[in-house]
Amino acid sequence: MEIVSPGSEAMDSVTKVREYASVGIPQYWVVDRDGAQTVTLHRLARDGAYEERARMPLAWLLQTAPADHLD
Repeated sequence: MEIVSPGSEAMDSVTKVREYASVGIPQYWVVDRDGAQTVTLHRLARDGAYEERARMPLAWLLQTAPADHLD
């Protein structure tokens, strides 16, 4: 899980997405520092690249069980 820091938006949202996918990390979660603290869940697809599987406010995510987000 990555919390986007001011000034690192491109690194966290583009570069790390590619790097983590290339080494086979199955999920990558990014928390934006917007008003809703939006969480984006990326899952590794069969082609070896991440696909965006969910985008939700952090407050909603915290009300769910971890198993709700696993395949």
